[in-house]
Amino acid sequence: MYAITNNKKPVIFSDVDGTLYKNFDLKEETIKDVLFAVNNGTDFNICTGNPVQERMLDLAQKLKVKYLLCSSGGEIYDVEKSQVIKSWNIDFSILKELIKVANKMNLQVIFWDDKSYFYLKEIPELTKEVLIHHFISQDKLNLIPKLWNGEEINPIKIELYSLDEPYSQTYPQKIYKQIKNLKDKIEIIPTHCNVEINYLGVNKGTAIKWLVENVYNKENVLLNEVMTIGDSNNDTPMLKLTNYSYAMANATKEPLSIARFFTSDVSQNGLGEAILDYLYRLKNIARKHMLHEFLEGE
Repeated sequence: MYAITNNKKPVIFSDVDGTLYKNFDLKEETIKDVLFAVNNGTDFNICTGNPVQERMLDLAQKLKVKYLLCSSGGEIYDVEKSQVIKSWNIDFSILKELIKVANKMNLQVIFWDDKSYFYLKEIPELTKEVLIHHFISQDKLNLIPKLWNGEEINPIKIELYSLDEPYSQTYPQKIYKQIKNLKDKIEIIPTHCNVEINYLGVNKGTAIKWLVENVYNKENVLLNEVMTIGDSNNDTPMLKLTNYSYAMANATKEPLSIARFFTSDVSQNGLGEAILDYLYRLKNIARKHMLHEFLEGE
């Protein structure tokens, strides 16, 4: 019998695309492992580049999520209270500068705050590829995203996509070179498919730090004892934070070089395996898993 060794509260921060699922295929094994953690006193939080919109809200209900840290750390949403408790917004003047660059480079720009959601150019096929990561139903797709017509907005996040080379994994670096003169004004992270823009100094790591210091401090949760897991470059700030950082087997080079622990591919329930590993390392909580008999500690 495994005995729980301490009263530490497990807290998990998980990326979504490429970590929780691939192509929206949320595996039953992953759901089972997440809910096992939640039912054993863990807070499971989503930490994603996606906004607080239909798809993330749906995941929050399925997985009993406590907080949604969305827009790559730009906003923190309390699921139980159904409200944003913290956000960091980019000045409208920055958006206008980026739109000038986008028009020169033929880029699609997608941006939002907690009330509005816009795209710069009417490019149905590419735009839909992005939007389906944020919305599920056709009703929401028709109702919420709008073609930008000069409306003044202080976005929580801005995403830049190439229209000439939409599937290039190197073109985001070309975009970055054209806007790096703004890096003293905004946070800029090139990923494998786009360039993400947030308020200066804001990323997934700073959002987790804010939540631990301002909310989880009441439960004596320590930053270096929470779990972070991801697969993309925008996950690296949160992987640097803690002693329990995990990189997926399908991760890009940077997360793999930073994480302290490693797990299986997203298609092999790598998240679930990492969760069970974290619970055992932190509190000696275990369960029947794979070919071994593990018993929950008492």
